[in-house]
Amino acid sequence: MKKGNVEKEHLKPKLVTVQGVRVEDKSSESKKVSPLLVLICKHPDRAEPIEFTKIKIMRDDKARVVGLWVDSDKEGNIQKGSALHILMEILNVNTPNDIVGKQISTVEQAKDSPYLCIKGY
Repeated sequence: MKKGNVEKEHLKPKLVTVQGVRVEDKSSESKKVSPLLVLICKHPDRAEPIEFTKIKIMRDDKARVVGLWVDSDKEGNIQKGSALHILMEILNVNTPNDIVGKQISTVEQAKDSPYLCIKGY
């Protein structure tokens, strides 16, 4: 096999359907962090499912890409104002499992990045 001349094709921002969710523990022995929610989605231009762990939200009139961290409040619920809480408000759901079956808009993470994330605004 020799060096190629064709760049990798990247998916365009479109509505995706959430087929499943899972929570990944990102903690290590030296650092404890909140778990990360993974959205397993079907993109209309791809046969295999794709996974999203980031959302683009608006804070202080600026777009920010942040992880879907599963932060808990003192009552053990999803922390109000967190990225995951914002997504759940947009989708009008009460639990992360309620996201399954929903259609969600995607957007490029940044102008110079071909990677997609969930649109949270």
